[in-house]
Amino acid sequence: MLLMSNMRHQQTERQYFQAGSNNSDNNNKNICALRVAEALRVDHTVRYLHTISDLVRAARNKYTVRSRLSAVKKGTSVGQARAKLEKISAKEQGPVYGYVIRVNGHVILTDKKGKTMVDTDPRKADRRKITHCYALM
Repeated sequence: MLLMSNMRHQQTERQYFQAGSNNSDNNNKNICALRVAEALRVDHTVRYLHTISDLVRAARNKYTVRSRLSAVKKGTSVGQARAKLEKISAKEQGPVYGYVIRVNGHVILTDKKGKTMVDTDPRKADRRKITHCYALM
């Protein structure tokens, strides 16, 4: 896939992510996705960690990963979702280890009760809107 960064030249999507990476040590992995992957102990399983798809692919090497966005509802704030996550965990058939939540430009890891485990941009009152929510089983 090609993206236009300037009208004069084109670059691939991956090159675009590498150029905008916030990790000076390894521009193949963004800091927030890398911290979540390290907490899950799957950071070494993939080469790239820029998008939620990269993180889900890495997590699937160790966990069963299922979307729970329909249960949480897209656009719900992280603060509002915490109570919902605990209810979702209680309804699941097998054990739920936690949730990977994506908000605009950031990724958060919570436990099965919705308590934040990894967040490189913590907020006291978290009003960020959820765009993706995945259960780790």
